[in-house]
Amino acid sequence: MTGVSTDLERVCSALASEGVAGVDDFGHFVNDTTYLLPSGFDEKAAMPTLVALLPTLTDRTVVEATARHLGRPWARPGAFPTLLAAFREWAPRDWTTGWAIGDSLVSTATPADLDSLLDVATNEAYGKARQMIVQSLWRYRKDERVAAVLGDLAEQPDVCLHAMSALRRAIGNDAAIPLLLRLSGSSPEETVRQQAASQLKKARRAERT
Repeated sequence: MTGVSTDLERVCSALASEGVAGVDDFGHFVNDTTYLLPSGFDEKAAMPTLVALLPTLTDRTVVEATARHLGRPWARPGAFPTLLAAFREWAPRDWTTGWAIGDSLVSTATPADLDSLLDVATNEAYGKARQMIVQSLWRYRKDERVAAVLGDLAEQPDVCLHAMSALRRAIGNDAAIPLLLRLSGSSPEETVRQQAASQLKKARRAERT
């Protein structure tokens, strides 16, 4: 088919050869079935093929679609290493594709993967692509490292909103207020000051309810 990417053809051909149902719906995501038919793509059956192919893909659209199909809780922990490798490859050169992969990465992570999550979350070379990974760290709040990392990340403009929101969930609004107050008044980064002021209002409002 003219204009269809080689990657897309290759993925669909591989899926079809494995007998995966609904290959025509690969890359189609339906969240609301009120007016749209649900996807017929069998993501679970497709998982081994997609895991195998993801490292070989170069078309960002196909990469993002593949990552999204793998970003399901039932895909943990098998899909995590492949998604992590893809994130490390794509995030430094294309933050939007990295962001999409990171969003799926957190869905397949388990507590055993926290070291890897902290490693990528604190690597500034990944920029905005880290946002959903940073946002997810509150889930591991029992680990004493998480609060400290989120506090540091709250000072980075690329991820400050997600870090502040996660910090409030990790340690509670009352405990987060001193940091938010400091950042809203003295951070050298305007984005950080603005987000801290907004999160400070939310934290104080939550404390009053």
